[in-house]
Amino acid sequence: MMTDDAPETASPAYGLVPLACFEGLSAAREHALVVLAMNLDCLITVDETGYLIHSEEAFSAAIHEEFRLYDEEQRMKPAPAVVPIFGSGVELALVWIGILLYCFARQLQDPLVTERFLNSAVGVMTAGEVYRPLTALFLHADLEHLMGNAIFGLIFGVFVANSFGPFRGWGLILLSGFLGNLLNAWLHFPDLFRSLGASTAVFGALGLLVGSGLDAAWRARSYRKGMRAFAPLMAGLMIFTMNGIGQPGTDTLAHMTGMFFGLLLGLPVAGLLVRKAHEKKREQIL
Repeated sequence: MMTDDAPETASPAYGLVPLACFEGLSAAREHALVVLAMNLDCLITVDETGYLIHSEEAFSAAIHEEFRLYDEEQRMKPAPAVVPIFGSGVELALVWIGILLYCFARQLQDPLVTERFLNSAVGVMTAGEVYRPLTALFLHADLEHLMGNAIFGLIFGVFVANSFGPFRGWGLILLSGFLGNLLNAWLHFPDLFRSLGASTAVFGALGLLVGSGLDAAWRARSYRKGMRAFAPLMAGLMIFTMNGIGQPGTDTLAHMTGMFFGLLLGLPVAGLLVRKAHEKKREQIL
């Protein structure tokens, strides 16, 4: 806090008089730099009233005007975003891969497991088997299908865990995959549509990363950061290309719905985490 009317005390340096008083040393130093930028001599002293800035009395009006402009500029600057960073959640990612391997082994042992738990438009919409959109995330057609989803899921899952927290992040990934599969089944009904695979959740993770990046770009009012937020989409296109867009066996719509719900969930959750981080930092300061 600054007061322009500094106490009228004798200056320790010839020709310099106290022009402003600040409660904190950091604020006094910042404003002293303003005076130095005007190519004027400056001195900081301290007494019972606070930290005094001394300079040439003839330039008092000009210095106070520069202080006013500087303070106004600082008030207009957006507060730096406090971006929470969490652990990688590698342990949870490995648990997830272990579950995928176990489910795949069960599929090989008993083909009825696949029929009972894959995503089915008729099963969901007619029989009310709403568990299918979730259980289908843990089933795969073959080992190549499984390994591709496991590798990409591990990579993007770690990134999501860093941004949202391990448990929260993996919960959002699975929720995005479930909602994406549910919407996919509804869109295909009444066709005899069936699908399986973790790719809906993998693309949900991509959507979560895009949502987190867009939230950070909005808070920083940065167009450049906003463009970087779409980097995960480029990764998604790479996965599309590797698996073949529109090729037989590739459920492109499920990828799109998974990413849609990831983005839909990622934006508000990322904003909530940033607000909580700001509140925590404010409490630490107070």
